[in-house]
This record gives sequence, C-alpha cells and structure tokens, in this order.
Amino acid sequence: MSQESKHYELRFSAVGGQGLITTGVLLAEAMVEYEGLYAIHSPRYTAQVRGGPTKVDVIIDNKPIYFPKTTSVDFYLSTSQQSFKAYFQDIKDDAIVVLDSNLVDEFNDPKYKVYRLPLIEIAAKKIGNVVTISTLSLAVTSKLTGLLSLKELEDFVPKSVPRGYEEINLKAVRVGFSLV
Repeated sequence: MSQESKHYELRFSAVGGQGLITTGVLLAEAMVEYEGLYAIHSPRYTAQVRGGPTKVDVIIDNKPIYFPKTTSVDFYLSTSQQSFKAYFQDIKDDAIVVLDSNLVDEFNDPKYKVYRLPLIEIAAKKIGNVVTISTLSLAVTSKLTGLLSLKELEDFVPKSVPRGYEEINLKAVRVGFSLV
C-alpha cells in the first residue's frame, strides 16, 4: 500500500460456496503479516448455505479500525450477477471493478475501472480446480491494487492453504498475476 493511501476498502461478492469469502480472509491476514497494517474482514451470508448471495468486506488501514463497515469501496470483485446487484453500493467513483465475464452481465459504467475476466472458468480449466478461485482472486486483487507483491503471495499462500494443495494454489497465484 502506498504511503499516501492509508485506508483501503474492498468487497468480494459471490454465490455461497464459491470461495470468495476465503479471499477476503486471506487478504486481511496477509496485509497484517506482510505489510504490518490493520485489517478486518466482515463476511455476510444469507440463510441459504450454498447458492445464496454472499459478500465479504475488507478494510485495511495504518491505524486501528474502530468502525468495521465499508463506506467508500475502492475495489469490488464479483462472480455472481445476483450478488453483484445486491452489493453494488458504496462503491466510490474510479473504483476498480472486476467481474466474472461469464457470470455477470455487461457493466460498462465509465465512472469505474472495469475488468471482465472469466475467473471461475480459469480456475476450473486453466488451473485445474475451481476451489482455487480464492487464491486466483487474491492474486488478481493484489496485482490490480498493488497491495501485495507476487513474492509476498508466493510466500504466504502455501502456509495458508490445506496441506497437499500448495502447488495448485501457487499456480493460481501466478496465473492470477498474469491476467491483468
């Protein structure tokens, strides 16, 4: 995070079970460990365990965070049309908006920096396991925002995923960094 940016808000939305809440958790943990910043993640689930709209908001700051609600989102990534529409609020002008191009309808508001990537398809076909969407999205987020470097992710991710899944998640990190 650059010196002038001391406060950053991110939102990840999906359908329950897609894994983007894990992206928010990983990002918050990595920012504390590698950047020495304060970070919180606030997930929101529906009563439906799988298939309902979910989101996680992440706030990063160089000062303690006393109010855990986003009010001016700098970065929004969504892999679901339903969740995108439900949680597209408090997004500031000039925010980075990343949408799964296969799952979220066309959105081209010139107020935002919009990236359309087939994230779920890439996780499933190019990486070989859709579960890697969490680390793929973490890498795309890190590259677009500059919050974490590739080297930091290559160090952090193997320690943060289940044993036996380190290599495929490292592949997801490298693919994610190369997408944008």
